[in-house]
Amino acid sequence: MHALIIANGNISNPDFVRGLAKFASQIICADGGANHARELGIKPSLIIGDFDSILPSTQTYFHDVAQIQIDDQYSTDLEKAIQYSIDHSITSIDIVGALGTRIDHSTGSLGCFKKFGTRIHIRMLDSEGELTLIRNEVHLDMHKGEKLSLIPLDKCTGISTINLKYNLNNESLELGIHEGISNEAISEKITIRVAAGTLLLYRFHGEAWHIQHR
Repeated sequence: MHALIIANGNISNPDFVRGLAKFASQIICADGGANHARELGIKPSLIIGDFDSILPSTQTYFHDVAQIQIDDQYSTDLEKAIQYSIDHSITSIDIVGALGTRIDHSTGSLGCFKKFGTRIHIRMLDSEGELTLIRNEVHLDMHKGEKLSLIPLDKCTGISTINLKYNLNNESLELGIHEGISNEAISEKITIRVAAGTLLLYRFHGEAWHIQHR
């Protein structure tokens, strides 16, 4: 089962989010994400969080939607939404609104890949691209010249790539030491392998996507 989680960060492509909602079996709003859902005309299946960001008028507007208030301050609203998804047998989630103007919130959102990434398939989307976790090995169909970035959340070792402009051969990536920002496909078939660590793949939407969603 697949779900869409709407968080309280930036939403820059409303039509894109509406499109994602059509393919989701459940739509889960993480606290203030419900304000976005209301503006987008999307009815959620559930609203969950500590309810410090949702507007009272939004709570009233969605009076017939299940609302779960969890006052636990040791987890973010996004983490609460992801944990709910895992507990209810959801196998994959798209997340929008996870990134915003505050660096601490954005960092916490990225940490969800490390905390939950081996238990549920997470795809995090913003206006420029999408972020996923690389589990051992991934094979990608890409266009020549298409950009991607490899983002290590911790020390990632045994990284090898095939058909990238800047290939890696059993190398390590680590923040502040060696990152993999803005690499480029030189073939239509790309392979990325990682032996250990939490390695994220960021794929840019590309010009065709931007033209479609202007």
